[in-house]
Amino acid sequence: MNQKFEELRAYIATESQICYARLASLEEGSARGQRVIDVNNGSGLSFTVTPDRGMNLVECHFNGIPIAYRTANHRNVAADHFLRNWTGGLMTTCGLRNVGTPSGTQPLHGEISREAAEQLCIDSKGGEIKISGTLYEGAIFDCNLTLERTIETAYGCNEIGITDIVTNRGEKAEFTEILYHCNLGYPFISEDIQFAAKEHEVIGRDDAAKADVANWAKYPAPLADFAEYCYRHNIPAGADGWAEITVQNPVLGIALTFSYDTATLPCLMEWKKPSKNAYLLGMEPTNSSLAGCEFDRANGHGKMLEPGESIVYRMKIKFNKI
Repeated sequence: MNQKFEELRAYIATESQICYARLASLEEGSARGQRVIDVNNGSGLSFTVTPDRGMNLVECHFNGIPIAYRTANHRNVAADHFLRNWTGGLMTTCGLRNVGTPSGTQPLHGEISREAAEQLCIDSKGGEIKISGTLYEGAIFDCNLTLERTIETAYGCNEIGITDIVTNRGEKAEFTEILYHCNLGYPFISEDIQFAAKEHEVIGRDDAAKADVANWAKYPAPLADFAEYCYRHNIPAGADGWAEITVQNPVLGIALTFSYDTATLPCLMEWKKPSKNAYLLGMEPTNSSLAGCEFDRANGHGKMLEPGESIVYRMKIKFNKI
């Protein structure tokens, strides 16, 4: 029971006056017909879930301030090329058989984000909001994987919790990996941001990032012709097995904390891209290296699932006023 919400009962006739999760569909452009779920937890946090695009999280506002980065392709119909398909947004799912560079038969960041959810369930009552659905990745003579996703928030709790269960329904062992591609944009991301985490190891992905690793926490104003830097953060877990890192903007008075269960998500990738007209910061819990599934399978990243075996991933994004 949500005690904070129960205290409001005498003041309202319907729960949706305070908080809701509302299924709708889009009516314009190439995204026409796509389902969206608009969520408002009544405590300053609102976001959109896209069941037809990997059950990702797109728009997000906290205390009326935009949080997420959005790409130039808006809500383009799903295409075979990840970058032409990618809308940005608060969280994009990458996997289930590849994360990072194209590898083997797998494209950049895999295929799951272009799948549509089935068995969609929206439960919003008593100040508690839970959205669940199942995504499928497979074909005859190929894999048979399912991703059962649950997204939760609540009145009085400015937190989004994501629990994913990935199961191998096939007859052969299958390699799988995942990355939660969380994308923060202006005005939350600016030269004013600061990071807070336990002391930890930071490793640059390539030579350019390695040369700049001392500056991983510095964010400049938009730069022309800037490519990208990626850093791997190996943050120690707490007693509960979860690790966390906070990004805060003291000028706006907002902080976001990314936490993740290190039992299956051992690290976090930072994607630093302070580019002109594409100014964003990626915070990405993962069990991959970004080097592609062939490299990861050979070097101990990801997970080989036996037939019938499942793996559970858990991560949270907490929004605070500072």
